[in-house]
Amino acid sequence: MCMTTPEIISAVKDVILGIAAATTATVAVIGLKSWSRELKGKAEFEVARNLIRATYKLRDELQNCRSPFVSALEFPEGYQGALGKTSAQEEAQAWSHVYKKRWEPVWSAIQEFDSHTLEAEALWGKEVRARTDQLRECVKELYVAIDALISDKANRGEHFQSDKEFGRKIRSTVSASRDDEENELSKKISGAIGAIEGQIRPHLRRS
Repeated sequence: MCMTTPEIISAVKDVILGIAAATTATVAVIGLKSWSRELKGKAEFEVARNLIRATYKLRDELQNCRSPFVSALEFPEGYQGALGKTSAQEEAQAWSHVYKKRWEPVWSAIQEFDSHTLEAEALWGKEVRARTDQLRECVKELYVAIDALISDKANRGEHFQSDKEFGRKIRSTVSASRDDEENELSKKISGAIGAIEGQIRPHLRRS
């Protein structure tokens, strides 16, 4: 049975519309996948950037806290140190005052670091948490060492005097110059930061 011209035109029109619809659907799917990948890439980039910024901020605050130079202005008002008759308790309280002030920005940096660590863990799992925990352990080590230093001050230096190697280790942990590449805690901090950088650097590369 032969088709009339109008019927042929109608059939061709239907085929063309079908092809157009299929093409539109394919383009839409491809576009949706591309958009989804772009959003995921942007989210990972932002999380990676925020975490590395928080990591560097924590590193800098740890360096400031560990500065070997302690100015007279850091001590409580009225503290005379070696210039006056200071009791062991007053000595301990003075140094506690110094490190309490120094620890405040460290604590603020830790909170920011932990917040961005949670975001990173949500995206990349426990592997990134293992990296950030290394730096967290360095923070804990410094905190414990500061407490030991103050305790020694409260005992007129008897703790460190009876165990000189322990005293040396504590002082080395609490204080270190920025350019001391042989300091044990400084090397741990550097290694921990390097591990974090290695984990998130691929997410910082965007085309």
